[in-house]
Order: sequence, then structure tokens, then C-alpha cells
Amino acid sequence: MEELNRKELFYPDLQVKIGTYIFTEGVSLEVHSDRNKPCDWGKVRFTKEYQPKITLKELSDIVICLGYDGTLQEVFTGTLAKGCDGCGINEVLFKDYMYKLQNTYLQTCFKECTPQDIIREGLATAGIKTAHLSKQTYAAKKLFPVYSKSIEQLLQQINTAWGINVKSYFAKGEFYWGVVPEQKEILEFVYGSNIISLGKDVDMWELETISVPTMQHSQKISVVHPKITGTFEVEKVIFRTNDAGFIRTTIYFKGEQA
Repeated sequence: MEELNRKELFYPDLQVKIGTYIFTEGVSLEVHSDRNKPCDWGKVRFTKEYQPKITLKELSDIVICLGYDGTLQEVFTGTLAKGCDGCGINEVLFKDYMYKLQNTYLQTCFKECTPQDIIREGLATAGIKTAHLSKQTYAAKKLFPVYSKSIEQLLQQINTAWGINVKSYFAKGEFYWGVVPEQKEILEFVYGSNIISLGKDVDMWELETISVPTMQHSQKISVVHPKITGTFEVEKVIFRTNDAGFIRTTIYFKGEQA
């Protein structure tokens, strides 16, 4: 397991690419990623000097990278759900590419198809290039009509038609259906070292730590703390700029108190 280094606490790097703009300062952000929500989302806020000068259109691509010592890692890829026109608006709202699936419609009739056949066609229609689909074998259906449904609705229709409950989501711009991204290492969070705070939020633990660019929901983490110790699965993650201007990562997980 890799223990996050305490010395990295104060100097996280940030890069936000929106359309043709690249910001490394003058912005603050929130990124929310929840395994039980249909899409990841967040906001970028601009300082006053930027607000009259920036024009950003809805559906502009956005990539957020975090890191240390000049080494950046992508934590979010998506599209603007709300733009700004240089008239003093101080923030933009973004969502992951599920937003494209919500706004791309399909009307056709598939023949001799499996769920994977239908999903590949739907993703291609929405312009999604990279997908990781479950290799589970499903019986092909002779006919599968689709009457003007969004690709997101189509995913729900597939679950209903095959009597399954397969989850789908985007991670760093890539689509996952019935599988999760490979996790190469389990990060360790230790009391007195890299845990800033730990408390209970309703039915989940809320662990605040430094900027952790590799963290995603559905990953496993190790926690060593007087309140709770063990290996847990991450339910949701929030990256947020705090009042002092530093990036903090808040990790939510379920577990029994020690």
C-alpha cells in the first residue's frame, strides 16, 4: 500500500482546460463524483479579473488535472453544461460525458442484438470513443425497438429488457458498463500523517485529506485511525478548493466504528 506523503500537503498543482483556455491560477473548483449518481459534476469559479474577459460556450470540453511538483494527473474530463459570455458571470457548471448521453437521442430497431451491441451503437452516436463493457454473455434478442430515447434512457431500457441491473458511468472521459477501472494500488490514510479530519456524515464516514488526483469512487482504500481501521470501498469523492486556496479531497465510505 502507498501512504500519501505529508510533505505534499501545501503545494498542489492545478490545471483547468476549458475550450481554448488553460487556467493554472485565478480559479477555484469543486468536482463531485458519486457511484450512486448518474454523472459526475462540478463548478469552476473565476476571480474578478477574469470575469469580464472570458467567453465559454455550453458543450465546450473541460479537462481538470491535479498534481504535485509539476506532474499532473487527469481527474475529470467532460463538457460544460452552463457557459459564460464575458458579462461578469463568475462560474461555469460542468458534467461528465453522461451529459452527452442525456442529450443524444436514438430511434431505430436493432436485430439479433446483445446489450453490448446496442450500447456500442449508442455511444458511437453520442461521439464517445472509448468504452469498457462487461464481457458477461447475454442472450441476443431478435428485435429491440428504440423509440426516440436518449442514450441514458436506452441504458435503462436495456436493463429492463434483459432483467439486469448493470451500472454505468464515466471515469476520466471513458465509459464503463458493468466493469470498474483497474486499481493498481490501495492508498493508505493514517491518523496523524495524511488524514486532516475524519468524522461520520449520516451513514458514511467523511475523510478529508490532501489533493489525491488518483482517487475515484468504487476504489478501495486503507484507513488507520482510532475511530475506524480497515479496507473500505469508496462511495463518493469531492475535490474542492478551500478558503485558503488549497485543493482538498474528501472521501466518503461506509464501515463500522472501532
